[in-house]
Amino acid sequence: MSRDDRLSGTEIAAWATLGVGAGLAAGFALGEWMGGVNPTRVRGAARRLREGAPLRLTPAASVQAVDAALRADPRLATLPIEVLSFSRGVVELRGWVPTRLARALAGRAALAAPGIESVINSILVHGEDDQAMRKAPRATDQSA
Repeated sequence: MSRDDRLSGTEIAAWATLGVGAGLAAGFALGEWMGGVNPTRVRGAARRLREGAPLRLTPAASVQAVDAALRADPRLATLPIEVLSFSRGVVELRGWVPTRLARALAGRAALAAPGIESVINSILVHGEDDQAMRKAPRATDQSA
């Protein structure tokens, strides 16, 4: 008995039609699930592929990365700077430093930490930011 394993023209057309139909169905389903495709999204996806996937840190890992970056700089290592996490890659810096330079250095060091996308620099400077607090008008009780 001889068996012919070749497909006929009808079978090839049927399999091709099934493949195209399955591809279209999958494309429509993914399009609905992922959202519409527009030139802006395609350019953004292409840019991310060229640059490599961004490092996505957990909030706790974001705090650790920034803390390590601050401790690595000898000018910032001893300053009491608190690092709080807002979300993945977003941190806030709090505390008091002696100069504006130290405040700026801390912000730059935090932003340079791997995986950090945004830094909220709420660090205050001794001698400048505390002056505003001293000059604030005092509330008086004027109730009868």
